[in-house]
Amino acid sequence: MTPAQPRHPGEPVLTLVLIAGTLLVGREALRISGFSGPSSPGFGPLAMVAVLLAGLAVELIRTLRHRPAEPEPVAVRLRRLAAAVLPPPVAGAIPLLLLYLVGLEVVGFVPASFLFLAISIALLLRGRSLRARLLLAGTVAAGTVAVVRFLFQELFQVLLP
Repeated sequence: MTPAQPRHPGEPVLTLVLIAGTLLVGREALRISGFSGPSSPGFGPLAMVAVLLAGLAVELIRTLRHRPAEPEPVAVRLRRLAAAVLPPPVAGAIPLLLLYLVGLEVVGFVPASFLFLAISIALLLRGRSLRARLLLAGTVAAGTVAVVRFLFQELFQVLLP
């Protein structure tokens, strides 16, 4: 019996792309670590690849069992695909991530990370006043950066960029 819910646009293709990517990761894990038994360094990565492939195979079968969506014009399908794959919070995070990467080079880890986290949190908080959002975002960002800096620079003695 076929479920009543139609499959989303691009779902089977995306699942196949994920399977191909997982196979490539598995090949690289095998090339780097090798596999000679359960205690070899390559066992963990290859076990994870096996789990991913099993899950993706189940998802591919589930996706193919759903009926295709009703035929729509290509422009409508592309718009629906973009909305499903790249919702506004994700689309807004991409330029913010790019600015963070530039900020790491320009001002360093601590200020760039603080600004990135504070802006991200403030944008994602809903239902609060602007002042409350900024205060909460700044507090969480400062605490997070302080903990990360302490852990890596002081405890693990890793130089941060």
